[in-house]
Amino acid sequence: MALLIDAARTAGAIARDYFNKGNTKTWDKSENHPVTEADIAVNDYLAETLQAARPGYGWLSEETQDDASRSRSKRSFVVDPIDGTRAFMDGKPHFTICLAVIENGKAITGVVYNPMCDEMYEAALGGGARLNGKPIKPSGCASIDGCTMVGYPRKFKRLGWPDMTVSIRNSMAYRIVLVAAGLRDATVSFTPKSDWDLAAAEIIASEAGAVTTDLDGNAFHYAKDDVTENGVICASPSLHALLLSKVKTNGTPAKPQQLETKMSDRHSEKKTPTQLLHIVIGGELVDPMKTEFMDLSKIEYIGAYPNYEAARKAWKNAAQRTVDNAHMRFFILHAHDLIDPDNDGVIG
Repeated sequence: MALLIDAARTAGAIARDYFNKGNTKTWDKSENHPVTEADIAVNDYLAETLQAARPGYGWLSEETQDDASRSRSKRSFVVDPIDGTRAFMDGKPHFTICLAVIENGKAITGVVYNPMCDEMYEAALGGGARLNGKPIKPSGCASIDGCTMVGYPRKFKRLGWPDMTVSIRNSMAYRIVLVAAGLRDATVSFTPKSDWDLAAAEIIASEAGAVTTDLDGNAFHYAKDDVTENGVICASPSLHALLLSKVKTNGTPAKPQQLETKMSDRHSEKKTPTQLLHIVIGGELVDPMKTEFMDLSKIEYIGAYPNYEAARKAWKNAAQRTVDNAHMRFFILHAHDLIDPDNDGVIG
């Protein structure tokens, strides 16, 4: 556990540096599957660090060619360097570093770390689950109607589900651990997910007291030749049973093609993406290490910007004027996250 936590924190710092710098190089490794130079940098660090610490372990990572070493090793690492690459690319703080150790196809230790929010979720088999060192458990919600769901609102609407409060998170692992911590009631994904999306988060949810299965109600197994799983349902035991029943059609699991996720589920139905809003302001602080301004009436408004790159350029230009005044600070406010925290086009 100590190895995974330390590695996750360092990997998170690498990802955070790329996130804050902006202008990260991106490309498509396959259709609709983007990757960034940050993914590769984090993967390289984790591969070097973890494999050096446990040379006898197998290895499975989203950003490394599968060498099937997990089938020849008693224990293996299952890694997603950055789960939620789309969130990372969009400047949203909802991506995670996911590290797990599996044995006989089951996760026995897992860490999911959100470096932008400094949230460290962790669990070991039989040891409970924690968020930043404090025990967690799922909510007591036992009704689909009115529950807080992590997923894509338009998906549930198209399928005729009851009214729910639905929030979007690109990282599947993050969705699961939010449920494990009782911060959301449930998450359902109708599309296939990979072992690296699930292994670390699943043991955290299990140790917290939640149930995580595929759309058929089957437990996940991470030592198969195929690294994909048939969707995800995660919730407390009572709510999970209701969700599983809802997913099934006349007692039979719904066919995958009926549930295929479309891009319109992830984005606004408008042709243009949802506008992002970054605001740059500054002022003299009472203490340069805290956020209390000396005089709110003298706060300087630099401007509003449609993307992080433009906002950072404005912030940098303004910050150059603070060299001779250590108490003068400028900030970038991600206002779109405050106005629309779930990125669903609805004011929060």
